[in-house]
Amino acid sequence: MSIKEIAELAGVSKATVSLALNGRKGVAHDTRMKVLKIAEGMGYRVPSKRIVVNKSLGFIMFARLCKHGLILNEDQNSFIMEYINGMNRIVTKEGYTFEIFDYRVNDIADFIGEVTFRKPKGVIILGTELDEEDVKELNNLPIPHLLIDTYYEQVSKDYVNMANIGALYEVVSHFYQTGHSTVGMVTSRVKSGNVLMRERGFNLAVEQLNLKLQTPPIEVAPGFDGAYQDMKAYLKGDGSLPQGLFCYNDLAAFGVVKALKEHGLKIPDDLSIIGFDNLPMSAMMEPMLTTVRIPNQTIGELAANSIIERINNRNRESHSPLGLLVSGSLIIRESVRDLRK
Repeated sequence: MSIKEIAELAGVSKATVSLALNGRKGVAHDTRMKVLKIAEGMGYRVPSKRIVVNKSLGFIMFARLCKHGLILNEDQNSFIMEYINGMNRIVTKEGYTFEIFDYRVNDIADFIGEVTFRKPKGVIILGTELDEEDVKELNNLPIPHLLIDTYYEQVSKDYVNMANIGALYEVVSHFYQTGHSTVGMVTSRVKSGNVLMRERGFNLAVEQLNLKLQTPPIEVAPGFDGAYQDMKAYLKGDGSLPQGLFCYNDLAAFGVVKALKEHGLKIPDDLSIIGFDNLPMSAMMEPMLTTVRIPNQTIGELAANSIIERINNRNRESHSPLGLLVSGSLIIRESVRDLRK
């Protein structure tokens, strides 16, 4: 239930709803009662009636922003739950209530209005599907906040994210150490902060290790089916392949492997594959997928600790943006062939 929906049901403006729910002047008594009744009847938690562990502390919000749903979907639930477990542990330990706020983004300004209205003490934003301009606009959010699962170096913000550049060096190094001389990348047609960093990290590592790079990268639509369909189309066309192929995430790897198998190729005999995320299915597929594991619970804990520190120090005149990058590790399984043997 959003402010906009309450306003439509009550036949008033969003500003009137905000005033009514927050107990401010400028709203007739009958109108205020009507708004409150609609809000409570639809399960909306009126700010004055929120239950918190410590009333003096309030609540910290985890805002899961879905912009187009092409990257964030149910296949990523296990990944995101690790973030949530880490955040919840720290937030509740420190005496705050932890709230999850799912929001479909059409306009960042509307999201800012919703969050400001709900009055959290701090906000941890899942920025997976946000582009650079979206992140810049979040500077207008007057509440302590930081982003996870994205990173734009050129935008000065608080971030806690995976160390994509370092992870990709480990990926390419594994290809190099197992005798692969030509490598390529399957990347997403829909760009995110993490996708861009993985592309950059892959290219840097290939250059540093003096490997032959297949260019351009193979672009696929997000998700399993998008990767599967686009890889099938690629193989029917030019279809040239390197010895080793890195897929920007595990879901893409699952789709790519299916298309390769249907094309008559064997993994890893004909082609080595490495994914990213260590989703549960990666250890159950055939062959089991070599992939990068990111300690998402640690990222969640660091994000929670960081936002609490920002809350505690929000009255300081200046704040230096924080950028925390957490290293992952390569989980070696069965999808990479040792070409030295």
